[in-house]
Amino acid sequence: MDYAYPASSYFFPYQVRKVEKNGLFFRSFLQEHRIDMVIDQDPQTYYTLYSFSKTLRDVYIISVIHYNPLGIYHHLGEFVMWVSGKNTIMGKIRKVARILKIPMLKYDYKRTLQSDYGGIFRYTDALCLLSLKFLPDLWQIYSKDLSRVIAIPNPNTYPAQENTDFLKKKQILYVGRIEWRQKRVGRLIDIWKRIYKKFPDWELVIVGDGPIRQTLEQKALKMERVVFTGWQDPEPFYRDASILCLTSDFEGWGMVLTEAMTFGAVPVAFNSYAAITDIIDDGKNGLLVPPFSHKEFARKLGSLMKDEELRREMSKNCVQYVRRFDIQNVADEWENAFDRLKSTARQ
Repeated sequence: MDYAYPASSYFFPYQVRKVEKNGLFFRSFLQEHRIDMVIDQDPQTYYTLYSFSKTLRDVYIISVIHYNPLGIYHHLGEFVMWVSGKNTIMGKIRKVARILKIPMLKYDYKRTLQSDYGGIFRYTDALCLLSLKFLPDLWQIYSKDLSRVIAIPNPNTYPAQENTDFLKKKQILYVGRIEWRQKRVGRLIDIWKRIYKKFPDWELVIVGDGPIRQTLEQKALKMERVVFTGWQDPEPFYRDASILCLTSDFEGWGMVLTEAMTFGAVPVAFNSYAAITDIIDDGKNGLLVPPFSHKEFARKLGSLMKDEELRREMSKNCVQYVRRFDIQNVADEWENAFDRLKSTARQ
């Protein structure tokens, strides 16, 4: 089923590498449609086209970064280990060789990021992060002038719920890709193994799919009450679940957190990326766990599972807190950003 876009869609006439022809098309398109504000959702790919629009006096460009600028860099070593091959003699040799290359790989990757962000800042009028708490990482890549950096969070997917008296089941929920890299859903299976015997009336529900689903399903056969649903509309699961767990290495924002909180599911997550503290106020509307202690995660999760009154209080706090990310509130932040940008003379 094709997605019906809410506005007209247009496409560059040539592949991205044909910068000049696409750039001329881009400039003509902006003039023809009298566009004065461009929001680029993939600036590392398209910033080279901006040189053509910069000749237009009243066109402003906002480049949006949907992730921690150094998220992959921080975990590059783990990714290298993941792709190192099978546990054979040759696989182990390849793994050792890759480990020895990690410092150089990180150096080269950071140099690439510095080049990309240098190009973005050369042409963009503002760079938008999901949180100002990513600024320290951005500063490691580009430290010349961060005055053009703004931060606007992702809007929530679902509207605010008026009826907050959700009839919750004793369910722990995961929603998202089932993969080793970044999402690390296997951690949640290991955590469940530590506690499921203590809570015979609870179940773990995993909504999503991915390359390690079958592996985790086989692992879960040795446990009880683990349900893999495949890809489904997550809303009914958010409504039913008491707790939402996230065990990722890192995220840009973590949309599943705000989605689940809209329906009163209390989040428990590793404190593994800066922006998560914009969403979870530890002990009030969720629980944060030092990364990446399975033992501590299981302890905190268990304490929430056995305390119905605490869950009920946190659930109410979730529903109230997450309203700051309602689409109208975030739209107002964008409107304010447009106004500030237009009122500021270009350097």
